[in-house]
Amino acid sequence: MPVDKTEALVIACDNPACPGNELDPGARAGWLFVTHEVYGEPTAQSVYCCLACVSGHTAALDSAGELW
Repeated sequence: MPVDKTEALVIACDNPACPGNELDPGARAGWLFVTHEVYGEPTAQSVYCCLACVSGHTAALDSAGELW
């Protein structure tokens, strides 16, 4: 008997200071998927709801010394 498998897609912004958004968490449309690498570190992936969240999260990581 074949197995039926259902997965629910739930997307959330990786910026902890995200002010919220109107994007559908169950659909990829509108979300920003970012692959990034700091030389010498493993490649990482993040997802954001808008450019402001990308830049805000990057600035917060940089000021905390987590990027360098």
